[in-house]
Amino acid sequence: MLFEFPPDTIVIGRIRYERPYDNPISVQAGDAALPDEEKTRSTDFIGWVWCGGPDGREGWTPRAWLERRGGRWVIQREFSALELNVEPGERFQAHFGESGFLYVQNSRGEKGWVPDGAVELAKS
Repeated sequence: MLFEFPPDTIVIGRIRYERPYDNPISVQAGDAALPDEEKTRSTDFIGWVWCGGPDGREGWTPRAWLERRGGRWVIQREFSALELNVEPGERFQAHFGESGFLYVQNSRGEKGWVPDGAVELAKS
């Protein structure tokens, strides 16, 4: 379920996390995304499905962002599965959360996903 954070919400890395791949699926709203149910069974993250995009790149995609149109699946909004590395104490601006992951921006301006268990809300 998509949750949008209030502006200026900061989260801080609590554990080290390394992204699993560097060049994942990246699609625009309306692009085809082909779910792979066999690969999807290998995750314990509820709400995510392994998909291939039109350019052949693959990655975990929010199931709620997919829609069946005619005989194909399409993504409903712009999406990149790029994950960011997390170091303890690193600060991120949180934009939104989806099914156990947060979409954030680090101090270098890079945007991507981090597992919500790798970060915690900064104290006000």
